[in-house]
Parts: sequence; C-alpha cells; structure tokens
Amino acid sequence: MGGGGSLWTQVSLTSSVRFVLLRPPQPGAYLGDDAGHPRAALTRRGLLAAGALTGLLTAAGCGSSGGAGEQAPPGRTIEHPLGTATAPVAPQRIVSLDSNGGLQVGLELGVPLIASETLQGAVAVPPYVPGPVPGFTELGFNQLNLEQLVGLNPDLIIGNTQRVREHYEQLAAIAPTVAYENAGSGAAWQDAVGFLGDVLGAGPEMERRLAGFRERADAVAATHADRIGRQSVALLRFTTDELRTIRGEIFGSAVLADVGLRRPPSTDAPSPQETYVSVSEETVGTLADADVLLYVVGGGGMVDQAQDTFERYTTGGIWEQLPAVRAGRVAALDPVAWWDGYSVSAGTACLDELDRVLGELPA
Repeated sequence: MGGGGSLWTQVSLTSSVRFVLLRPPQPGAYLGDDAGHPRAALTRRGLLAAGALTGLLTAAGCGSSGGAGEQAPPGRTIEHPLGTATAPVAPQRIVSLDSNGGLQVGLELGVPLIASETLQGAVAVPPYVPGPVPGFTELGFNQLNLEQLVGLNPDLIIGNTQRVREHYEQLAAIAPTVAYENAGSGAAWQDAVGFLGDVLGAGPEMERRLAGFRERADAVAATHADRIGRQSVALLRFTTDELRTIRGEIFGSAVLADVGLRRPPSTDAPSPQETYVSVSEETVGTLADADVLLYVVGGGGMVDQAQDTFERYTTGGIWEQLPAVRAGRVAALDPVAWWDGYSVSAGTACLDELDRVLGELPA
C-alpha cells in the first residue's frame, strides 16, 4: 500500500510587502488607499452605517487630519493584495475581520487586538493561543457591521482577502486596512503568517516562531521516519453534507506536507489549486489506497451538523472494508487546530497531536 503516491507538496508564495517610514502626512492628506470561508455580507445595520459613513467617521474622529498644528504619527506604506495602505508604525487599536490568521496571529504575538471575528462552533477563541485582553470585542462569525467598526475607532484593520475584498473602500475609509492571502488564494500558510507578523510590527518575533515550528516539524519527521517512508496518509473532513479529502494549501494539509507525509493517488485533483476532493457514499472505496486515514468532523462552525454526516458514512459496509479501517489505522483530529487553525501556535498544536497519533497507530 505504501509504494505510490504524491507528496503533500506546498508552493511557497513570497508575499509582496514593502514598508517605508514616512514623514507625517500634511493636513487633509488621504491615507487609505476566499479554505476559505464564504464571503462576508453586510448586516442591515452595516448597510445603514455605509449610507451614513461620512457622518459616523466625523463623529468618531476617523478620516480627519485634525486641527491646525496637529501632526499624525509616522506611518508605513504597506503593499497588499488589494492595494496600498499607510499604517501606524506601532498600531494600538487593531481589529481583525477573520478568525483564522488575523485573530490567531494577533493573539499569539501579543499585539493590541481590541476586536476580531471569532470562531463559530465549540469555542470562540482557540485554546492554543493566549486569551484576548480585557475589553476585547467579539465580532461574531462572518458578520460585517460598519457602524460597529466605526465605534471601535481602530487604527489598523486586517483580514484575509475573502473577508475584506467586497467592502475594502469602506473599510479603508474607517482605518488603514491591510488584506492578506490565505489558502483560499493559494498562499502557503507560513508566508501568510510571516506577512501578518510584518504588518503587525513583529516580523522578527514571527520569524523566530516559524523557525521553532520548522524545528519541531523536523523532529516529528525524524521520530516517525519509518512510517512516513512506508505509508500514505489521507486527511479527511466530514462537512454538513459530504466527506472530503483535504489537500493543497489548506492548513492541516500543509502541516502534513511540512513533515513529509505522502498523499495517496485518490486525493489527486485535476488542478493543483483545488483544496479538496468530494467523496460520495458510493465512492468511499476510492480511499482504499490510503494506508492511514486521519479525519476531522466539522470545523468552521459546522460541528453539530457534521456529526450526522460522519455517522452516515462510517456505519456503512464500504467504510468498514477499507484497508486502513480494518488495520486500525484511523484517528480523529481536533478540528479547531486542523481546520480552523492558521498560526504558528495552531501548527505546533497539530504537530503535537500528529506525533501522538502516529505513535499510537498500529504499524
């Protein structure tokens, strides 16, 4: 079973980011300019806020250069996938519009994150990152409310392109807004969190953390070198309505690639950019080429509904006849880390669980 297969390969996309220290802007100068989850939609209150955005910004003091003689602090010009933003050198009121990289990197680096989208599911904030500061505002999951953002008076807004793209101009009018590319855009997770570290003013600390992750990945690979050399591994996700094999730059798939595990041919897709392959109840037998099956149930706020899918697929005769199942080489993984994770802390949590699971599975 372990002979053929494809490597869990990654494509490293170098982030295009340029930081330039600027003189304070002149009065009146304008500084503004899809893994993935579904595109964010404005709430009704958000739509009302958009219609009255100018008045709200004036009342909150956003978008104004201040009175005569006042000078704004120096800024950095940041090039990002949706444009160019001028952000503070040391932002003090950061808001994240996504619960993956934005929330998790902000918390693990200890920057002043005052509000963020949070997870919808078993937990709002992953347990592997430090908790938010007192007064932190949870923005819900996939809910964009411009009026609420204005009231938070941020000095920097961050988020993945899926969350930011549709309303970028409105967001940039509230505060400097920086988008980053994630797996939904084909970006490697280590490049994405490195970019976020730079944006948040903690580039050297992020590089230190990434180096620690790579060292830990190498240690796990060395410990399980015999299994990694002999066996292929399929990473599965049970969603609300189907089973999928996870591949490509999706976070959990990328972590398996980081330790050198091989995918079976059944996980191949017509395009290398595709991040999953759907498996119907009738085609479960295609997973017979996997020596090991690792799976998550739900993730992304779909834990309860996904449990029904898991039971429907795994109680049938085809699943029970899979070689990996018959050999006992099947294990459940934490969906918060493996599916919702997007940080060095999440990667380390995945490596720790993978190390334990590979050590417990039958040879």
